[in-house]
Amino acid sequence: MMKFLVTNRQNLDMLNLPRGCHLYQLGKLSLISENKIAPKNIDQMYLFNDGYLKDLDKDVSELTSQKIGVLKAISGGWPLPENITGSFSAVMIAEQEETISLCTDLIGLYPLYYLMDDNDFFFSNSIILTGIISCAKIDPTGVLQRSLGPDFSNQGSRSILKNCKRLLPGECRRYDFEGNLICVEFDNRLYENLSKSDQDHDLAKDYWKAYKKEVLYCLNDSEKVNIALSGGIDSRVALGSIPEGKDITCYTFGSRENYESKIAARLAKLKPAKFKACYQPELYFPSSELLREYTWQSEGLELCSWLEITENVNNREKEPLLLGELCEALPARKIAKFSSRDFRQNNFIKYYLKNEDYNFEASSPSKFEKWKQKKLKTYLIFFHEKNLAKFDLDFDHEQVRKELTADLEEIFGRIEAHNLAYTELYDELFSWYTYTRMRLSKQLLVANTKFNAYSPAMSLQMLKRTSSLHPNIRLNYRFVNKLFSVNKELRRFYRVPTNQAPWVPQSAPDLFKFVSWGLRSKIDQFFIKRLMKAGNPNKRYRLFKSINWVQVYQNPNMEKNLYEYFQNDHLGRQYVESIKTQAKNRRDLKQWPFANMNIINAGALNAELDQIFKNREFKNDC
Repeated sequence: MMKFLVTNRQNLDMLNLPRGCHLYQLGKLSLISENKIAPKNIDQMYLFNDGYLKDLDKDVSELTSQKIGVLKAISGGWPLPENITGSFSAVMIAEQEETISLCTDLIGLYPLYYLMDDNDFFFSNSIILTGIISCAKIDPTGVLQRSLGPDFSNQGSRSILKNCKRLLPGECRRYDFEGNLICVEFDNRLYENLSKSDQDHDLAKDYWKAYKKEVLYCLNDSEKVNIALSGGIDSRVALGSIPEGKDITCYTFGSRENYESKIAARLAKLKPAKFKACYQPELYFPSSELLREYTWQSEGLELCSWLEITENVNNREKEPLLLGELCEALPARKIAKFSSRDFRQNNFIKYYLKNEDYNFEASSPSKFEKWKQKKLKTYLIFFHEKNLAKFDLDFDHEQVRKELTADLEEIFGRIEAHNLAYTELYDELFSWYTYTRMRLSKQLLVANTKFNAYSPAMSLQMLKRTSSLHPNIRLNYRFVNKLFSVNKELRRFYRVPTNQAPWVPQSAPDLFKFVSWGLRSKIDQFFIKRLMKAGNPNKRYRLFKSINWVQVYQNPNMEKNLYEYFQNDHLGRQYVESIKTQAKNRRDLKQWPFANMNIINAGALNAELDQIFKNREFKNDC
């Protein structure tokens, strides 16, 4: 992620800019950027973006024509026309009109911040850079949201800086050069024109054709293609879409002996493609120096598995890296009502063997309000006085809860604007707007430190297409099954089992896959209970080798690294001690050793705050 910040504040040449940053003048505006090359002026317009933006009406090799098409499209209105695709956040400056447009895709995977301070404005893709240059105060509510469950993420447009907002999903904001807001518009085209619920359809071929075209534009004619291959269904779709003749390298994290790695290796061989399993378990609790480095570079460190890949590649220049779908839209896994373990077990015969249609509840204002209140309770429960008392921040308990409610109302408003047909879709879109947008998106941010990482399934055109498929034909992998069976590029990958249901090909009947899944799950539970009862971290962890979180916490440098993460504590002694205690209890098997994402999240948050404060020491006006 290349940091950039656009502001109308002048005389910035007197500042000691953070490392690697350079100052440019764009007429009346100032640009601070990590790029050493002066920004390119195209038809009196500038474009700064994370992710990718493409004009599908232009040939894939016509990069300049594509950029002109994108600039004209953003200037022309919102939402963007059908010929524009991509997964992005962008700032566009139009010198002739003296306007600045800020916009993001349907989910808002890439953060883009805006801060208005008296007569000055700051637009940036970096919260650290914004905090340094603007001198904005820390927002206690933003810090608390990042530190507590259930998401450990900011909600709505909130950030960790006061008055600094993050674009909402599908949002476009336009300003003049004085910082006056011209308009705010939203793209509400998810779930538009739902298909029929009939399972006998012919939509898979058109979907596959559109997906392959999306990948073609992602790759930009690059002969070298990298892919993060987990062995899951979504990464198989991405693998199958790569055009023949490309030099393909598949990456997975974890030991080559892990079951997931073996599945991924089989898939790579079928393509065919090179395969690299990256294994460096000490990176799950990285050194303080490495944690600070990735926090500065990506502002997305949380799932340290990705460091096994990024720390073991030596690309001289960034190459494309494809990721699978981040929101599990194609199999509708985030429709909570039908995705629970109990529901699938209790309704296996009805929906899996007999393949009956699912019944959906029609949406209504009263049902939406009832759902909202239930969702609010699941968040507010984490913000009780006992939890809040752990932080050394200046805030009012009741005010924090009110602000959390207001932030969630922003997300509820975005959901309501889509006029969803069924109540079951509330949970799905909420998950995309929170968990996918704020947490899973960090995979892209970290991967971008060494690659040009893209998730083609999350683009404007593909996510619109996916969400318009009736949920009845998405659930239970029904659409996925058809996608793999009718398209020859995918068919070979469907004969390979998944991680969830070992032994049995994914193309096998659901009965065999369900038995395989259930048997593996029961055996795994047996090993877990035996390990915890014995209190012995060396006992078997799973039926098949996988990322061993028990062993992750046995890292001999864990306590030392944890201490150094919080050596300059900006959160609160009690909170930091609770994080350290949690890690030790997991190491000593007093608690089950879950993935350490909440612990790394706390360390990275503290590092963000520390880098903001330390860089401010060199400024005279903060």
